[in-house]
Amino acid sequence: MKPTTAQPHVISLLLSGSLCLLPFLPPYHQLPVLSFQAEWLAGALGASAALAVLAARDVSIVSLPVPARWLIAFALFLALQAAGGGQAYPQLPLLAALYVLYAVLMMWLGAQLVAALGFERVVIVLAAFLLAGALANALSGVIQFYGPPALLEDVIAELHGSRAYGNIAQANLYANYLALGESALLFLWLRGRVRTAYALAALVLLVLGSALSGSRSALLYALWIAALGPLAERIQKGAEARRLKFAAYAVAVATLAAHFAVPWFNGALRLGPTGEGAFDRLLASSAEQAGPRWQAYLLALRMFGAAPIAGVGPGEFAGAAFELGLDPSLTQSGEIWTSPHNLPLHLLAETGAVGAALVLGGLCVWAWRAARRYRADPQPALWWIITGAGIELIHSLIEFPMWSAHFLGVTALLMGSGATLAMDSGAVSHRNRIVATAACAALAVALGTLLKDYVRLDSTRFTGTTVTLAPAADAQRDAATMRELAHGLMAPLAELWIVMGMPLERSDLAAKLAVSERVVRCWPANAVVVRRAVFLAFDGDAENARGLLARALRTFPHQRQATIAILRQALAAAPSAIEPLLLMAGSMGDAAPGPQE
Repeated sequence: MKPTTAQPHVISLLLSGSLCLLPFLPPYHQLPVLSFQAEWLAGALGASAALAVLAARDVSIVSLPVPARWLIAFALFLALQAAGGGQAYPQLPLLAALYVLYAVLMMWLGAQLVAALGFERVVIVLAAFLLAGALANALSGVIQFYGPPALLEDVIAELHGSRAYGNIAQANLYANYLALGESALLFLWLRGRVRTAYALAALVLLVLGSALSGSRSALLYALWIAALGPLAERIQKGAEARRLKFAAYAVAVATLAAHFAVPWFNGALRLGPTGEGAFDRLLASSAEQAGPRWQAYLLALRMFGAAPIAGVGPGEFAGAAFELGLDPSLTQSGEIWTSPHNLPLHLLAETGAVGAALVLGGLCVWAWRAARRYRADPQPALWWIITGAGIELIHSLIEFPMWSAHFLGVTALLMGSGATLAMDSGAVSHRNRIVATAACAALAVALGTLLKDYVRLDSTRFTGTTVTLAPAADAQRDAATMRELAHGLMAPLAELWIVMGMPLERSDLAAKLAVSERVVRCWPANAVVVRRAVFLAFDGDAENARGLLARALRTFPHQRQATIAILRQALAAAPSAIEPLLLMAGSMGDAAPGPQE
């Protein structure tokens, strides 16, 4: 390959590596969307990497990997749902389609980089960036857990709770990222890119950070790595395969040992905040923690039974679950269950059999082709690709990482790198270039729009929705901005803040009813549901108001005092309409203690 031809691909590879590293480093995770900065950065890096590839004019463009074609069909299905109506917010299926388009582009990017630069080279670079990010996060998690010095307060996220999460700000996602780093370390050591002494030191740091997360999923990742080690030896044979097997065992044993020993050590020496380790949480999960998950699984199946073809709609799991009846055990922590924490069930519930078949079909095709390719040519690089993709897919069975753009981008990039390549003729290559360029353009427009709207939402969500000390002119301007945002991609978030700040009075009642109905379908928090019940009562719909309030009291018994407080705020506006609701709320027995809104 000519240097001028290779240069754009090298730039693209470095940007792709940055996608595996940079979005996981910023320590700032704040409302209105905790992961917005990380996800936006991942999208920008991915689109930039794809554009850098497209800048190489004299290079053939590979076809979309077969799994990506399944996802293209899924994106079209989501776009049809957005256009067809019936959704609380058409923006939600449209945003989901953009996520899928981003995944497709990252799959294509991985395949294109491999075609231009070689499989081993691409995989080594991606593994190196992932390892660097995992080490940085492991170190930040350790410092975070045991108490960061004042000098590092601006570069390490503050710890809330008793489980380390590094700069990823969620313990299970943190453990998932560290597991990717562990597998990358194993691969780089096997290929001689990391010396044994350095590899051992890095492994100690990674498993220590993982143990401090208290994540049970880390135990699954360790078992997955251990299972693939002997499989490699069975297929490949030879000294390298034996080294791979023993290294896989070493990583798994070190992880399991750390999750057992570190919590005990911390407890014995009273180091760090008091909390449970992964094994402690695993032993306790059969009763108090596994129960809610099984109930969420059953709710997802009930949604699928009610809408088997196209599901209840993207982003509407929470509202549908509330309508079906949430057990109070699902709401004790104040969490809104927007997903059953299982990818197949999530797809069945929100997109029905059509969406689930397209996504799961594409994943199965990729897994089948990767397994066949590894059996025919058992390269360590492909072993790591399968291991890394498997870690993400395992996580998708117990969480929902695929709806986080930075984790989705890494997964798609790995899968694309391990996909079977197909080079096309000049005419087809030109068509592929046009399609990829159009996808980049669509993502660029979406990223620009989302950034602009997010900045406006963040700066006006208080002054534009509630009574503050801001001057009247500023408040009116910000309220107009919030109403404008309610028509864009940030509409669900904007209207949530609008509903939470709506005055509990009869004015503009039709608009309040319409907005609150949409918000309840996507985010049925107790405060939102009770406010909608108040608006229904103001409108004279006493029967539906009482029914909705009764459901809220059953679902959120631990927030009864907050419910009563909202009703008392509304009492002066319409005593005859609100007094029956207050009596209903007051007639319930003392609720279990819990978080108040």
